[in-house]
Amino acid sequence: MSSVPRVCSACGAASAWDARFCQQCGRPLGENATLPRYYGVLSPGPAFVLGVVLLSAFLIALVAGSVVAAILLLAFAAIAFVFFYGAARRNPGDPVARRIFATAHKVRGWATFARASTTAWMRALRDVVRLRRESRSLRREREPTLRSLGAAAYREDEPLVKELRDRVREIDDELAKREEARSEALAAARRHVDDEREAAQSTQRFSVDDIESGGDSEE
Repeated sequence: MSSVPRVCSACGAASAWDARFCQQCGRPLGENATLPRYYGVLSPGPAFVLGVVLLSAFLIALVAGSVVAAILLLAFAAIAFVFFYGAARRNPGDPVARRIFATAHKVRGWATFARASTTAWMRALRDVVRLRRESRSLRREREPTLRSLGAAAYREDEPLVKELRDRVREIDDELAKREEARSEALAAARRHVDDEREAAQSTQRFSVDDIESGGDSEE
């Protein structure tokens, strides 16, 4: 005799192992459990297929140049998708509705990831371009400064040699700072992209069978 409780797939409540119906919502338990039927209402699967067909017909009519037919087909497609959404809300356990909503959630997550990644890399690219432009300006100043330093050292003009040497050192420090800032901008963009990618990954979910058996499954 098993002591493992039976978990309702509709509300998640636990019942006795030999119970045939959920003590919380009254839904059938086990293999004989059936999804509720809504008479007179289009189920999520056919409603979604009808919406896709009407949307495809809208595109064909639009390409063919039939504007009035395209507008009507688009309106009917929108109504079909509204019916699909309503049917899915009434019957969230429908496999077609669950699969479509899960796919839409994944697509939305990856679209957010793509937008955030593009923004991060564009910002980093602007910073890198600015830093490289400043570095080129500093290098253009450094070359004549070195030549002047050599001439001053040849003339043994110690005050000028010290001044020019200090300026070369300042330029080198500024170049090093800009190189460090460039590396940090690229590293920050990579970290941001990695964070967004991790957020877009599918989370681990547990099914009713996994809860009953004590096992894990990753969807």
